[in-house]
Amino acid sequence: MEFTHKTVLSPELRARVLADPSIGGGNLLPAMLELNPYPDEPFIHSLTPIPYTDGETKHWFSLRDLDHLVQSWSVWYLGQGVRPHDRVAVFPPDSIQYFLHLSALARIGAISMLINSNAKRDSAVALIERSGAIGLYTDSERLDRIAPDLDRLNLKWVHTRQDGPPSAVLPDADRFRHHPDDPVGLMHSSGTTGLPKPVIHTHKTILDGPKWRAVNYKEEPDALILNALPQSHQGCVSFNAYAVLGGQPMVVHRDVSGAELAEAVEAHRPTMVMAFGHAYPELAAIETPRGALDSVNIWVSMADAIHERHLKNILGRRSPERPPAAFLDRLGTTELGWGVLMQPRTLATERNDRCVGKPVGFAEVAIVRENGTLAEPYEYGFLGAKPPSMTVGYWGNQDTYYRSKLAGYWLTGDVAYRDEEGNFYQVDRAVDVVHTASGPGYSVLMEELVINEVSGVEDCTVVAGDHRGEKVAVAVVTGRDVDAEKVLFAANEALRANGKPELSVVEVAGGEDDFPLGVTGKSLKRFLRDKYKDLAVYVRDRRGKSLATSDALA
Repeated sequence: MEFTHKTVLSPELRARVLADPSIGGGNLLPAMLELNPYPDEPFIHSLTPIPYTDGETKHWFSLRDLDHLVQSWSVWYLGQGVRPHDRVAVFPPDSIQYFLHLSALARIGAISMLINSNAKRDSAVALIERSGAIGLYTDSERLDRIAPDLDRLNLKWVHTRQDGPPSAVLPDADRFRHHPDDPVGLMHSSGTTGLPKPVIHTHKTILDGPKWRAVNYKEEPDALILNALPQSHQGCVSFNAYAVLGGQPMVVHRDVSGAELAEAVEAHRPTMVMAFGHAYPELAAIETPRGALDSVNIWVSMADAIHERHLKNILGRRSPERPPAAFLDRLGTTELGWGVLMQPRTLATERNDRCVGKPVGFAEVAIVRENGTLAEPYEYGFLGAKPPSMTVGYWGNQDTYYRSKLAGYWLTGDVAYRDEEGNFYQVDRAVDVVHTASGPGYSVLMEELVINEVSGVEDCTVVAGDHRGEKVAVAVVTGRDVDAEKVLFAANEALRANGKPELSVVEVAGGEDDFPLGVTGKSLKRFLRDKYKDLAVYVRDRRGKSLATSDALA
């Protein structure tokens, strides 16, 4: 089967959706089923087989197919005793099931707690517990993961069979009529600073971003999007909603490795690819056949920003006779609900370390001082944004919610600054700054220098270590046959030349535990800080090819 693009909504119909406040996350599918002139034309291709109502599995979906499956799941959930405002934890294998179950629960006024399919036991249990979920939709593998904690979760039911619901039609009397402020989903935060939190999104906020894009962004003719994001993530849910809203053809995958991303691009020839930050350095580190990535005109990242060397490696693989591709580095958070800054880059773009671009027009963005006043150009402060899609809170945690807001802006957790032309620069996560004796070391800027200036280093994360009561900078690097001593020497030359604090320790990662990533692909620096909390003891017996220290630690 091939995409026909008949389903792509006209500008007039998109404007009508934008202007209708009644259309939101709780009724998107029935609204678009009524509005789209081609409701029976397939436009979603799920690479994971999805159990359908006929006992079979399905890969291709029209609006009518999606709506029927969602209605059938809604009726099934009613049969489990789910009622308006109840929370249900959704924790299946990674696929478009997350979007379908969110839609099914929202249709009856309930609220889904989406849990990343790769979530570890403590994170999954915390989200179920904090949301007060009454039921759990999952599979046997993930149930086994949290089995030791089931007795304390107060779940009324658990469902692990991964088959489709019986075919059903949701009665009109059971269709919930949403107010814009009614919650429809709880999304997990990234978990980089602690256990992930349940982020509330409403009937309105979950669709504000997709509505804005549908009217303000013009897709290429015959555009095909490959959605290779973890399907539980806010950004992914939003782009699936955008596809439904605009009738935009989309290949829906899952969170993939760099090698899997390359295979999917070669097989399906998308014009636009969306993936998490970890996939791009992985893709840059492998070889691909000539022309294998040529279909992609636009690469888009979410979660961590992409280092310059990685993205230019990927852009450089396009056949020279084709027009140059672009990389769109988007900055947003689960709490913001949509990307608020974007930095377009091509092979011709001059290197501009950690520039995260300009506001996309969807949100007001500012640098805010601790006292709530706005910073001047080039002054370091907290990065904040005011999009219409901003979360209304963390479920059951008002304290953290209000501490995350300042002067009406949502704080992303980043130290940043802006220049006089309105470009914003991400300096570091506030919690990740390394406060050395020679001054603050902004880990993100240091990482960028190491990756770009030190031969052989494929990826790098810089964290604070503790050596006899002083904070020092530690770098963990990956790369084939890299030597820690050589990396330390070259990295410190580059850091000195750019006025940055030097590294005291370089360790070459020997496995995943040495370079831990969260479920959203972000570096889990809190685990590394704990690992290096006593460097005098840690480095004592480890010096060699995989670990080097500066003279100060000798």
